[in-house]
Amino acid sequence: MLVDTHCHLHFSEKDPQGQPQLGYDDVAGVLERAHEQGVETIINVGVTPDDSRAAIRLAANPDYAVTKTGVRLYASAGLHPHEAYMGDQAVDLIHDMADDVIAIGECGLDYFKNKSPRDQQEHVLRAQIEIALQHNLPLIFHVRDAWDDFIRILTDYPKVRGVVHSFTGHVAQVDALLKYSDQLYFGLNGIMTFTRDDNQLAAAKHIPSERLLLETDAPFLSPVPNRGKRNEPSGVVHVANFLAELRGQSVSNLADVTTGNARHLFGIE
Repeated sequence: MLVDTHCHLHFSEKDPQGQPQLGYDDVAGVLERAHEQGVETIINVGVTPDDSRAAIRLAANPDYAVTKTGVRLYASAGLHPHEAYMGDQAVDLIHDMADDVIAIGECGLDYFKNKSPRDQQEHVLRAQIEIALQHNLPLIFHVRDAWDDFIRILTDYPKVRGVVHSFTGHVAQVDALLKYSDQLYFGLNGIMTFTRDDNQLAAAKHIPSERLLLETDAPFLSPVPNRGKRNEPSGVVHVANFLAELRGQSVSNLADVTTGNARHLFGIE
């Protein structure tokens, strides 16, 4: 059994202006295909207040209940660093949803695109960490080109637990986070199947099994052999197969361990 710990099934195929984009209008079919590949659980991750509400509605939709689809849906609520400019009012809305989700995030720091000022990104990240601590929830972190500041911030919150989603750091970042806490996990996805960065692959091998999670980030980051197509949670099986070979593990062992890790971190059935 597999868990997709990070995807966005609640993304529509059309943006608010009605323009086509990556997304889903066929959730039932997506869930059926996921179930066929052994996916038992999917976490839909929010990136803005409105988006987080959509993730919560999807998880609560009786049409997609586990008894009908074979797949259990959960939701998180968060404010992505790209949207940090939305400020405290948006963070307050995330706080209002904390009782309806199993995690806070996607939140973090992104210095690659800098769509929000860096000081605002840090402010919003700290605010969401406080929400998670107040409600005893794990966090889903997004970190890109901002490792030094991210680790500096984490040192102020020794009780934080969560996952660094779409991890593409190197061994040095793995070791720094392992040293920081035994409650931080690393989410790996389709990037590993097509990266040309040997340092990223070395890091993927270096992560202890008990700290590893699988994800897709669907509809983005389709793994080999599905490059160029819309990603789905069923694609997590390709991530599992690739990582098992890379790490010298059996697929069944990798699936068992990562599923156990997801259940432990997120408190899911």
